[in-house]
Amino acid sequence: MASKYGPRPVGTDGSDHWHRESVAWQYKFSSLNKSRLRTDLITHIVLSLLMFVRVLPGLTSFLGIGPVSSLRKWNFPPPRPWEYAWMVCTMAILVGWRSMAKNDIKLLKQYVVGSILFGLLPVIFGLIEQSDDLYAYLNEKKYTGQFFGYPAVLVFYLFLFIAIQVHGFGIYFSYQLLKSWKPRERKTQ
Repeated sequence: MASKYGPRPVGTDGSDHWHRESVAWQYKFSSLNKSRLRTDLITHIVLSLLMFVRVLPGLTSFLGIGPVSSLRKWNFPPPRPWEYAWMVCTMAILVGWRSMAKNDIKLLKQYVVGSILFGLLPVIFGLIEQSDDLYAYLNEKKYTGQFFGYPAVLVFYLFLFIAIQVHGFGIYFSYQLLKSWKPRERKTQ
């Protein structure tokens, strides 16, 4: 009751909150982790767009289209195989996004498998493949390619570290959602 109608009745000072109804933990947890996973997927989409721009000159030459004039100016090093494999992970993003609409456990599991196979494994392969170039740069300041004036190996490692975090968080949030979405087991007597 509002105070304009007189004094507050005894026992309604808010100290009786423990017995009131509240939202079940799985719904709170699901809502929180859905928003976190959406943020993670949006970050993944941004990374995918950056990677698409990066591999676009290689894709155009592979398809025989010939590079567009603006792509020639960028002078990117040729794309590596792990970059093409990582681009396949974009399909996993779409599956993960669709799974959240109706709490679809099957689609979310497919997102996790796709994110591991086409996300984490190519990133780990890229870290291993680039390790010799990073070693040469750190010890001898020698590098093979450049991105906008920076050594390509540093830009690759920056991307790979961001990508591994994005995939790790996405898998973690998906696991948390799977826990909150799974049906409760009934106790049998």
